[in-house]
Amino acid sequence: MSFPKTIGGAYGWEKQTTSKQRLPLGTEMAFADGRKYRYVENGGTAIGEGLVTTSPAPSGDHDEDLVITTSPAVGDTTIGITLAGSTDGAAKNFYAEGYVFFNLASTTPHEMYKIKSHDAVAASGTVTITIDESDGFQTAITAGTDTAGLIRSPYKDIVVAPAAVAGRFVGVTAADIEASYYGWVQVAGLASAKIDGTPAGGTLVGASSNHTGQLLAVGADTTPALGRLHGKAGVDNEFHTVMLMNLY
Repeated sequence: MSFPKTIGGAYGWEKQTTSKQRLPLGTEMAFADGRKYRYVENGGTAIGEGLVTTSPAPSGDHDEDLVITTSPAVGDTTIGITLAGSTDGAAKNFYAEGYVFFNLASTTPHEMYKIKSHDAVAASGTVTITIDESDGFQTAITAGTDTAGLIRSPYKDIVVAPAAVAGRFVGVTAADIEASYYGWVQVAGLASAKIDGTPAGGTLVGASSNHTGQLLAVGADTTPALGRLHGKAGVDNEFHTVMLMNLY
């Protein structure tokens, strides 16, 4: 089944959450007033509205240099990969809607492919990855020579932005999202977000390292700017309008 890259939303849709997945993760929803959202799956902890979120930190045991155990030909859609490390396994479809890529500069291929499914695998175990691309692999892959990395969808199991950000910024929650529920985060346009401190109107703001999920005036103790405070000065620990930059 195919889905449009961007759906035209009706005002209020951004506040809807469900226990069942209805769209591919990362689907964009745009409003006529310039606001844009991405479809996400929350992680295991409920997240309140108006908070900055990120993807979870990637596993250092899975993100590159994984041994390939099969040699897919051009057009094949499965590949065998052995996980590194002794602590991190992967539940069934942990990487579904994420990506497999090939990282050695000295070999080919170097493409990235969308992951459709895989079985559960223990730490240091070998798993068969099925890619979600009907044309299959576009370059032959050699077991024992090429190496791979696995990356989760940035829109899967999102978390409140921690003081020390380890993932990538995803967006600002448009409504409360229960644990393991699906919903929307805002990535562009005028948003309501929780503020740390009292930044002046027009100030660039980024994720606070003092209070998780809040926005603080950009400075030495913040990450790069995510938006600009709209209107008058912010009030500490209250919600304020922010013109979000495109968080892609």
